[in-house]
Amino acid sequence: MRAAIDRAGELVKDGLANARQAVGALRGEELPGIAQIESLITSFRDDMNANVTLSVEGDSRTIPPDVGLALYRGAQEALTNVARYAPGATVDVVLRYDTDHTTLTIENRVALGSDSAAADGLQGVGGGRGLAGLRERLDRVGGSVQAGPIEAGWRVEVVVPA
Repeated sequence: MRAAIDRAGELVKDGLANARQAVGALRGEELPGIAQIESLITSFRDDMNANVTLSVEGDSRTIPPDVGLALYRGAQEALTNVARYAPGATVDVVLRYDTDHTTLTIENRVALGSDSAAADGLQGVGGGRGLAGLRERLDRVGGSVQAGPIEAGWRVEVVVPA
């Protein structure tokens, strides 16, 4: 219970940081984007003591700020859901630059026979609208999100034009 309360406090801090970023954007400050995904993953790895890897495929390129923000928020939402529903899962994040689109895939897998139950995570914390909100954000930039179960885990795939 204590761990859930501590993590809830961290989520509140993250929410306040997001609000500050929104105010900063109104003031002309830079929003998080594709360049900050690596630091997001590092923070998640450190905060959750998680096994997370990041792979980048293809030739990186500059993408519009709103598209980069959508990718960042996709990674943020997927990692939050790992913490909530699959604590202890192994997480693979792949950022792939293709010719006409960029794809961010986040897969988590829980070891078969693991006792890493959702009860140990953050289930019940939050509003439960994260993926729906992400879908709306991606619609605005011409992107899409697919999320669903895979063998022993879950996959979130975000695709944006760029």
